[in-house]
Amino acid sequence: MKNVFLISIVVALLSGCSTPKVRIMVEARAMASISDMGVKNLKCELIDSQTLMDLHPNNVIPVLKNKTFESGGNRYLIATVLDESRGRPTSVIAEFYNCPASYQAKPSGIVKLLPGAHEVKPVSFAEIENRQCKVISSHVVDETHPDSLYTELANEVFMSGGNRYHITKIIDTDGINATSVSADIYRCKHQSVAFE
Repeated sequence: MKNVFLISIVVALLSGCSTPKVRIMVEARAMASISDMGVKNLKCELIDSQTLMDLHPNNVIPVLKNKTFESGGNRYLIATVLDESRGRPTSVIAEFYNCPASYQAKPSGIVKLLPGAHEVKPVSFAEIENRQCKVISSHVVDETHPDSLYTELANEVFMSGGNRYHITKIIDTDGINATSVSADIYRCKHQSVAFE
């Protein structure tokens, strides 16, 4: 009897945490947190507010993402932390928002990469330090869909005769991804062909 009791204690200790992990729904993976400032800047609409109690700290974010999706929103804000465990929230008052995209879709939709522009890449610091690159111009990508931003930039670099770029400033975002940037356009020497 003593051995059975001892084995059950060892099994309980080795099995670890008994709290099941909350899975994030596939549709809810894109849900993201937002700050008070972001709510004001993006003119987000409050959809719902809920109190979530006695969650495992590892489950707080998955539950918030799922609840955001279920409420029809796309952003969540932890308005108040009611309880913590080891410095991590376990009970919170959460607000769920629907925030409009901060970019305007261009009439052409998602931009296609031009033939030849697939060679355009961000400039590396090694290339700059070895004086193999020179700045030929700069360009601002106006607000666009985040999926089109780097394609538009690569196309512009290619059409300007460059092959590298360095983003100098992120002008605007949709809350997560850049939608408008300013970049320097470089022409860098290749090992096989010199671009002068």
